[in-house]
Amino acid sequence: MITDVNPFVYSHPLAPEDIIDRDQETHDLLTKAIGGHYVRLYAPRKYGKTSLLKRALQEGGTHEGLIPILVDLYRVVSIADVTIRVERAYAAALKGSMHGKIEAWLQQTGLGLSLGAFGISAKIQLNPKDVEPLAALHALLDLPQRLDEQGGYRAFIALDEFQDVNNIPNLDGIMRSHFQHQAAFASYVFAGSEPGLMKQLFEDRSRPLYGSAVPMRLGRLPYEDLAAYIAERFAQTDRNVGEALNPLLSAADGHPQRSMLLAYHLWEQVEQGDTATLDSWRRAYATALDELEPEFDAAWRKLSVNHQKTMRAVIAGHGSPYKASVLARLDLEKPNAQWSVKQLVATADLEAEGRKQRVVDPLFAAWIRRINFAGMPREMEDAAPA
Repeated sequence: MITDVNPFVYSHPLAPEDIIDRDQETHDLLTKAIGGHYVRLYAPRKYGKTSLLKRALQEGGTHEGLIPILVDLYRVVSIADVTIRVERAYAAALKGSMHGKIEAWLQQTGLGLSLGAFGISAKIQLNPKDVEPLAALHALLDLPQRLDEQGGYRAFIALDEFQDVNNIPNLDGIMRSHFQHQAAFASYVFAGSEPGLMKQLFEDRSRPLYGSAVPMRLGRLPYEDLAAYIAERFAQTDRNVGEALNPLLSAADGHPQRSMLLAYHLWEQVEQGDTATLDSWRRAYATALDELEPEFDAAWRKLSVNHQKTMRAVIAGHGSPYKASVLARLDLEKPNAQWSVKQLVATADLEAEGRKQRVVDPLFAAWIRRINFAGMPREMEDAAPA
């Protein structure tokens, strides 16, 4: 039996009990939910947004009597897509007698909805012409009211990757027609990973959801919390993180997923009963960047040339993308750089840090830095500030 298992998970959202810190964020979400507020939660990808939602939903269901519903809207492209996601979310969340009561109500609608296996997704595959996904979606969006009618239950509904409703014309208006009447018995969290699209949905006066949710940004993790988490899990598996801890924290720069990825690879370099060294760290760091090379190369090729130059300018200018010498070397006009910064912030590739900018992903920043130093003597790269 395998018992010596790497304790660091980076390939999928963490279980609620494994989340690092986020106690205050969880408390804030629950406080707002119980108070009847709607929340707009936004963060770059891989910041632990989904893990936080799962923890808040779990605690809301266990300790606050809420009915927790998690709907994943990632890459939805049609009303039928959304209808299936919502139906399956309720099917996964409702248990016991409540499940039976809601199932009975859904059957009465005659719209092909079901919390069992033969729900609308199966109906769409078998007889798409006989299914009215829009009518079915309206019925599903009314379920918080049905839960209230069945015993005064308050629904706590998290809509993850909510920015993708932009893919479907008028969907935000359809949703608002239900949400605006449900504050007495439902709380919503609209979670998204692209600030620009979330801004359009909630800050554009012409959009139906304008001003309808309290903004809440999920930030980086404090070094001290990461340090305690990493050191504890090394110790639990009969290892010591040793002198490798500080360079790991510096390289990860508070990024939740990248911290776990680097800790995973460092752990792999240390035998049971041993202590990590700086050599262990160098090997782990090189292995991590090698693993990410295809991902970064693909992301880089998707950027326009001006966006690439602007990312390089941020790195070369140590956060200041408009230094004349850097712009001249990259053949980048300042107005083009300014426009690109706005767009890259909207897609969460860059984020403001005071009056400066920084690349959201610290390991992508390290990869870009290699491009800036390509062809230069190695001692110049080693001597340059990070």
